[in-house]
Amino acid sequence: MKAKEIILLILIIVVGVSFHQLYTGKIDVYFDFEDDFIIVSNEYDYEDYQELEPPFPPLIQVSNSHGDIEILGTDDEKITVSHRKKVWRRKEEDAQKIADELTMNVQKEADRWTISTNRDEFRRKNIRTSFIISVPSRMDVEVRNSYGTVDVANVKNADITNRHGETIVSDIAGELFLKNSYRDVEVKNIDSDIYLESNNSSVFVSRVKGKAHIVHRYGKIYANNISKDVKVEGSHSDVNGENLKGPLEIESSYRKIFLMDVGPTKIIGHSCEIEVERAEEYLDIKDNYGKVKVTDLKGNLVIDGKNLEISGRTIVGEKIDIKSSYRNIELSEFSGKTTIVLSHGEVTLEPYPLTYPLEVRGDYSTIKLSWPLGKKYPFEARVKNGDIEWGLPEEVSIQEEDHTRTIKAFIEAIESPSIFLYTSYRTIWVTE
Repeated sequence: MKAKEIILLILIIVVGVSFHQLYTGKIDVYFDFEDDFIIVSNEYDYEDYQELEPPFPPLIQVSNSHGDIEILGTDDEKITVSHRKKVWRRKEEDAQKIADELTMNVQKEADRWTISTNRDEFRRKNIRTSFIISVPSRMDVEVRNSYGTVDVANVKNADITNRHGETIVSDIAGELFLKNSYRDVEVKNIDSDIYLESNNSSVFVSRVKGKAHIVHRYGKIYANNISKDVKVEGSHSDVNGENLKGPLEIESSYRKIFLMDVGPTKIIGHSCEIEVERAEEYLDIKDNYGKVKVTDLKGNLVIDGKNLEISGRTIVGEKIDIKSSYRNIELSEFSGKTTIVLSHGEVTLEPYPLTYPLEVRGDYSTIKLSWPLGKKYPFEARVKNGDIEWGLPEEVSIQEEDHTRTIKAFIEAIESPSIFLYTSYRTIWVTE
């Protein structure tokens, strides 16, 4: 065999044996961003345990990196700490030496106790430190962690920062302040306000009795059953919300916003698809280069946009105010003082019997109106350089002047709300 073939054969055997060892768990490949290279070595686990006695301060701090933290509030009047250590070394005696030197520290001050480790003292890390801690449930908790999972439950107030780590929080009797990135967040059963900041992640928030403020970029937000104000500052964030009593303020870009069963809501979108089902009081939307769909709104509707497709069904309020361009607007089963301004598109309207005036002003826009059944309303339609198709059996008056055609009908019905339609270079259609 040639030398190159022998070297290739040896390489194949080494790779195969290494893969088998990795697959069977006999060795681990461990990569730590703080080291200069990848270490192929064995994994060794160790654990220290400590029980702390009262009197306790109001706050417990936990400072850690490259590991997991689990904190559970209990009815016991004691604090227990399990300090778990993973050490990657080629030899067990080397790992044991590192584990013996790797210790937990408890710094006690009048207003707080801080739990940490001496991991930063080691030149070569290749180690992970994790904590499982139980505390009295009345205590406040502050966590600073990175590159690991944080799970906190059944405490009073919680302040958590977990860079590059999944974070799970539940059953908090007070407020929650949380920051993380690049891993998912799950929050539920919070009795007071929350502030949550995350990016490149999916965020799940449910059953919050206070206010919720979420700052998010690049990922998804799922929020449901929040009793008070909700504010979402999103960028490239999918937003899904259900049973949010509001008021709501939501902003995002380039992703879909879907809301169901919400209170008074204000949405600012940038090239977003927006869909709202079952809302109350008011819905105020600003968006460009997107699509808006509204179903079953009991309240006022305001939509302002450009290049925005709009559809709405079953909308009952005192005011409907819509502005858009270059896309179509379609409304059915609606009632309220309605004003629509559109350029370069098509407006299709099927209103309930009118209780307020209806006005549409278009430019290069076709207008199609299905006449509200069974009633007469003072009607005027005007078109410049276009046409009007009147599809009702009643006669109308027609006037033409300076390339503008105007028709009027039911002028005598002065006690009823009026209908006014205007466009240019297109056709107005009125049908039964």
